[in-house]
Amino acid sequence: AESWRREPLDRRIAVAQQFAEITTRRRDELAERISLETGKPGWEAESEAALVPAKVKLSIEAHQRRCGGEDVTLPQGLGHTDYRPIGVMAVLGPFKFPAHLPNGHIVPALIAGNAVLFKPSEKTPASGEMLVRCFHEAGIPEDVVQLVIGGPDEGKALVAHPGIDGVLFTGSAQAGIAINRRLATNPAKI
Repeated sequence: AESWRREPLDRRIAVAQQFAEITTRRRDELAERISLETGKPGWEAESEAALVPAKVKLSIEAHQRRCGGEDVTLPQGLGHTDYRPIGVMAVLGPFKFPAHLPNGHIVPALIAGNAVLFKPSEKTPASGEMLVRCFHEAGIPEDVVQLVIGGPDEGKALVAHPGIDGVLFTGSAQAGIAINRRLATNPAKI
């Protein structure tokens, strides 16, 4: 994962764009998985699958706007703000939007140079597996994006693990509150 952090930003962006191309080509397959796992009608699953590659462009633009580094004037003199990768991010995916919502965490984390451990909902593992396979096919190393299959216990273990530098979650309020309580005493973990 350290090698990904050292990859130049333009290379990380190019790989993210390749992921967008792959998920555009495989949109029907992804939509079918989403529909089968969630019970969504085909049109809704197709809409979600179309959002996956669209997120790449938005993430690139947001990264360029927010993370270019800037000079700042402080009372003590001039300073410079620079942004660096955080490390290893745990992404916990929801059932209702098993591709779009975790993708919205994974793509920006990868562009920024972070590694990702992605645990999809235990109800939608095939959608999660396909996303991870598409990331690998795009050129993201297998040690940079890894799939974790399991239920609440595996999610809790990821949140608590000392090797995780941040937790990205979209899902139920109950799970969000539990994650917040678990991390409240560890402000260094995002």
